[in-house]
Amino acid sequence: MKRFAELLDRLVLTPSRNGKLRLLTGYFATTPDPDRGLALAAITGDLDIAAVKPAMLRALVTERMDPVLFGYSYDYVGDLAETLSLVWPSSPGAADENLPLSAVVETLQRTSRSDAPAILAALLDRLDVPGRFAVIKLVTGGLRIGVSARLVKQALANLGKVEVGEIEEL
Repeated sequence: MKRFAELLDRLVLTPSRNGKLRLLTGYFATTPDPDRGLALAAITGDLDIAAVKPAMLRALVTERMDPVLFGYSYDYVGDLAETLSLVWPSSPGAADENLPLSAVVETLQRTSRSDAPAILAALLDRLDVPGRFAVIKLVTGGLRIGVSARLVKQALANLGKVEVGEIEEL
């Protein structure tokens, strides 16, 4: 999860297409399956985690902090994932370095709507700010990190040393 969170963070902060391409190619080259495939699905918008909705996230955070303060914070920041990841109360030793992306996705995909709030809160408690940001982006489905599906295909083509047309055919 840590590597995926770092990738998202760096993609958001990298303005150039070529820089994003290098980041994606490097991530896909060094990340084992199934995390590589899940990251690909998340970045291209093909990953669905149905049990979690933005309203549930807002309810979770307002259980842990003043709702008015959260509202002001959200208005100022403008992005739910970024706001929630920053204002979520940190637990001592929260950064779980060994939590794989696949474990997070599998847990969230098999979670029912009734169990989702408790499971998601426990997960957010285990993560640092970048990890929380990545999880919230995963569950809301809208990464908005400045990467198109075409750019991801180009990164995969570069990795496999093939033409992007071959990737598109697959």
